[in-house]
Amino acid sequence: MSGTSVVFYGIQTDFFPIAYKLVEKMYALGERILFLCGNEEEVSFYNSKLWTSVQLSFIPSGNKHTILPDDAKFCYVWFSTEITFLNNPTCLLHNGIDIGNMSELSRFQKIVDIFNMGTKDDAKSRVQAYLKNGFIDQKFWFRDNGIWKQGSLE
Repeated sequence: MSGTSVVFYGIQTDFFPIAYKLVEKMYALGERILFLCGNEEEVSFYNSKLWTSVQLSFIPSGNKHTILPDDAKFCYVWFSTEITFLNNPTCLLHNGIDIGNMSELSRFQKIVDIFNMGTKDDAKSRVQAYLKNGFIDQKFWFRDNGIWKQGSLE
């Protein structure tokens, strides 16, 4: 993968079924993912859900409570509340949470931003923040009657 890109997914349903379908797809493509969570409860919840939600038999994953930092490099998915590079991620996946230090984003090739359509204005502000950090290539997908359609946040 060359360059940097952001893919926005606007949803009106639960976050984790969509997130895990994307995790499966990215894992199949060899992506290493930092799954950014809002708090430690989400870290535990999403990490445990990965084991029961994905169709593939096993995706190496972990977090600071389940894997020693030196072994994180073996995880294709790392769950964390902070931007960390223990598993050498190529992709940042999150559900529209506040990223904080945006300067760290330049180390990723791709950002997957899944947001609830009720927070569309927040997503619009992240568009600008991503642009300021070099993520010029941005795509927008929205779920409409069960079908994904490309669009914009305008």
